[in-house]
Amino acid sequence: MDIQKVIQHLFAKAASTHSEHEAEAAILKAHQLMAKYGIQEVSSEEGIQYLTESCKHPGNRSFRRYLANIIAPNFRVKYFLRNMQVTFFGHEGDVRIAKEVFEYAYRFANRQAQWLCREYRTNHVDTSGLYNSYTLGFCRGLKEQLDAQSTALLVITPQDVDQKYQELSRDFKKCSRQMQISKFSRTVYEQGRQDGRSILGRRQLEEKKSA
Repeated sequence: MDIQKVIQHLFAKAASTHSEHEAEAAILKAHQLMAKYGIQEVSSEEGIQYLTESCKHPGNRSFRRYLANIIAPNFRVKYFLRNMQVTFFGHEGDVRIAKEVFEYAYRFANRQAQWLCREYRTNHVDTSGLYNSYTLGFCRGLKEQLDAQSTALLVITPQDVDQKYQELSRDFKKCSRQMQISKFSRTVYEQGRQDGRSILGRRQLEEKKSA
């Protein structure tokens, strides 16, 4: 099975619906496929190939680093910035999946945040800080659901990836910049957080009903 093509198909289908439920379902499914594929890969370590690949994120929005910091450990890879671009390093299959997930999540959150700002402007409401409030909330919700699923799936970054990344990053410059929010909207943050975790909550509810 070509895992990357399966994931690309999932994201293409989700993108056509513009639904946060389909978006999160696609990301969770990609996560499950990565975990299953990764186990098979580790069982034949002599065939492992490493890959370093940069992502596309139009606009270089500041939340890209926060999002990358969430995607990386949950998809068994490491990340750093190369020429301002989020770049993943790890086993080839994991990196390709992490890149697909990151780019899709970035586009989705960016589109939703921009739509929300347009709605507020239409109603003559000040939009200062709304974009970052939403994307920060979205990332938080996504982290909560991916962390929970990683615990269930026993997803751990391979030791050899940690070791090779230490060698790769030996001369990297340290950067501790964080998202700057001029104004923080708790309401918009919680809306983003709910969008980020909606599928996991719905799935748990369905499981309880069927139990």
